[in-house]
Amino acid sequence: MTSDEIRSFLDRFVLAWGRGDAATLGALYADDCIVVSPIFRTLKGRAQVERSYVDLFKAFEQETIRVDDIVIEVPARAVVVWTAHSTQVGEIFGMPPTGKKIERTIAYILTLQDGRIAKEVRIYDFTSMLMQIGVLRAKPA
Repeated sequence: MTSDEIRSFLDRFVLAWGRGDAATLGALYADDCIVVSPIFRTLKGRAQVERSYVDLFKAFEQETIRVDDIVIEVPARAVVVWTAHSTQVGEIFGMPPTGKKIERTIAYILTLQDGRIAKEVRIYDFTSMLMQIGVLRAKPA
């Protein structure tokens, strides 16, 4: 893929993520993809990845996505870093909806093959996310 093709792909990816569109996101992954995620652990295959997005978007309503940085390495790698603002509207980790707003900076490291995501590593502060929704509490200083 060229740099412009990768950038266009990332634009579609971020737009679908911001809309909470699990089906469109799922279509961007290879059938035999591997995704490593703090929440979902290791996912194998497009169906598992799409299901993880369905579950994520049931739990968190996406409000805003701001792309902070994009790194493109031709022919087939990219990193997208964004800040997401969401509200917990569904159950997650056994915790019922809290209506709490959360903010997290997320980095996705992508390896692309034949115009789809073949491998993805997701990096974000999972502990901070759990604290923001009230699953964990900070120990007083």
